[in-house]
Amino acid sequence: MDNTRLRYLLSQYANKKLTAGEQSELSDFLNGADNQTQLELLIEEAWIQSGDNEEIPFSLPQLTQEPVQTSIQPVYWQRWAAAVLLLIVAAGAWMLATRDRKGDKSSRALTEDTKKDVAPGGNKAMLTLANGHEIALDSSMKGTLAQQGNVHLQASPGLLKYDPGNSSTNSGVAYNVLRTPKGGQYRLELPDGSRVWLNAASSLKFPTAFVGKERRVELSGEAYFEVAKNAGQPFFVSVNKANIAVLGTSFNVMAYADEAEIKTTLLDGAVKVSRDDASSLLKPGEQSLLEPNGKMHVIEKADIDLAIAWKNGVTSFKSADIKTIMRQVERWYDVEVVYSDAIPVRSFTGDIPRDANLSELLRLLEISKIHFKMENRKLIVMP
Repeated sequence: MDNTRLRYLLSQYANKKLTAGEQSELSDFLNGADNQTQLELLIEEAWIQSGDNEEIPFSLPQLTQEPVQTSIQPVYWQRWAAAVLLLIVAAGAWMLATRDRKGDKSSRALTEDTKKDVAPGGNKAMLTLANGHEIALDSSMKGTLAQQGNVHLQASPGLLKYDPGNSSTNSGVAYNVLRTPKGGQYRLELPDGSRVWLNAASSLKFPTAFVGKERRVELSGEAYFEVAKNAGQPFFVSVNKANIAVLGTSFNVMAYADEAEIKTTLLDGAVKVSRDDASSLLKPGEQSLLEPNGKMHVIEKADIDLAIAWKNGVTSFKSADIKTIMRQVERWYDVEVVYSDAIPVRSFTGDIPRDANLSELLRLLEISKIHFKMENRKLIVMP
């Protein structure tokens, strides 16, 4: 396929105007191993022609770009080249999302020193029972794992469920801890029916039964909650020194120790975030940012999709610098990131499927002329 035809198909794809025949044509091209070099050269050409962009969009399939014209006036050349870059990278991300899972998944070397690719994380966690017994969880776990009082611990692929059974009596409350390692994630259904998605390098401490006037859990790391409504027994999340009060709602909490702020993003319902004398009552679509010094402010129109992208299977960034991206890479791919020298200050916006291998993400970032080298499980970032 010549470059003119390819640019046209990419622009049609970005504008969601592909016909069935054009979609098939583009899909065949993108999935053809022999076409990789042509695609990379077109990306490089667009990058060079667009100049030194400060914002590097490595995957923006949700954006609508200006159609590519057959003749371009010089005054519009830079904007056109940047648009081509967006289109090509968007198509690359689309290729990753729709690639044949049964096909060839072998990785290509990022540099001559790259010996092995790194697979993405998956469903794995460690459950520590109140008596100290530990149970390793993964996608293959099924059936009853244990019984604590009247509660049965049921496992299905990627999900741990606490089933209180039919008994109305309570023979005692025990506290368990679910921990995900780097490169792990897991889902949990609490005894009251509330559901929790636990992101990588996170932990949740919770009781086997909610008794008394409140329901309370303790979080470190990141989790998405869908809390079962019970006005008579409000739900609380303790995270670091902050407290999140809930009646029944869906929200995301990001509170990693290596991040600058605790971010609480509300999808629906209502939550109150408080610490010491600072507090905020969030409305749906809002996000609170709590700084280590206790200062809090609220973003009224938060990027909800960005906040819960991880839960929906996407690695996503918006105006993020390379170190912000690499912190997420460390958690999801379980690698150590080091910097060989000062890295140019650039920001990135975009996304890639969370089940992509590390090399697939890095290849997109390398368009910005930031380079990577893998030594065992150490990822070296180079200018």
